[in-house]
Amino acid sequence: MRTNFLWLPGLLALCFAQAIQANEKIMVIVPAILDANAPIIESVKRDCAVEASVGNQTLQHVRERFPGTEQSQNPTQPETDSPVLKITILNVRGVGGGSWSGTKAITIRADLTKGAQTIGSKIFLRKSGGGVLGGVSGTCAIMDRIAEALGRDVANWLPGALTITKREVMPSDQSVAQATKDGGESPAAADKPASESKQ
Repeated sequence: MRTNFLWLPGLLALCFAQAIQANEKIMVIVPAILDANAPIIESVKRDCAVEASVGNQTLQHVRERFPGTEQSQNPTQPETDSPVLKITILNVRGVGGGSWSGTKAITIRADLTKGAQTIGSKIFLRKSGGGVLGGVSGTCAIMDRIAEALGRDVANWLPGALTITKREVMPSDQSVAQATKDGGESPAAADKPASESKQ
């Protein structure tokens, strides 16, 4: 019987997260924002539209979890009562020539805000191996698959970030400390997106 009670907090947290997931509306900034200091090869920047790809993939996967999600093209804070998700591209690694020209990688930072308050922030990294074992695929196609994996990563992170925030504002809940920014690289499955196995 005691073992069953140990599962209760986790079950309640899961139900709480699912309730948030069903009702929360998110505003996603699309396209993603390329940081002014982000390293990126000019040909990749010109040909691959990484900002649009990352932004659209994030929007698509967030909408799967939060059907009421809306899109905004305003990189500054939109006038909305909903949480706002902004993706900043910090690094784009890779050159033209497809998988033969080496590893491709994208690093992003997801910032979730509401009004003037930052709800959560997290850095995600995804990469794809290159060389003769990397498969035959163009650079932009590889970048698109990395962007898709990053979109899934961000969508998977959002419910937890929102749950912590909701619990913090509940007067009866004194057990959760003030949310802290969560940094570091995402534990990208193995070394590359799952879809990269199809290169």
